[in-house]
Amino acid sequence: MSKDTINPNTERDRLSPQMLTDRFDSLSVGDEISFNDRDTVYEVVETDKYSVTVADPNDNHIRLSQNLQTGGWVAHEEIWWIDSKQE
Repeated sequence: MSKDTINPNTERDRLSPQMLTDRFDSLSVGDEISFNDRDTVYEVVETDKYSVTVADPNDNHIRLSQNLQTGGWVAHEEIWWIDSKQE
């Protein structure tokens, strides 16, 4: 396994906000990314200074944006399905 390959059987280490920002800054439209513990590969469809919009294989869009107060990054996604079990 190369140093750039993540073993899916091991826990991923949390990246620093600066390392995340550096990786986001290097993205271009058409690049493919995965994040956190998701198995889905997303395609970058839009980038700007503080956010990246990606699409999943079903063309659902998710905006990944930087929190300017903390420097961290968060995912904002459209809720397209929900299930509730009530007693």
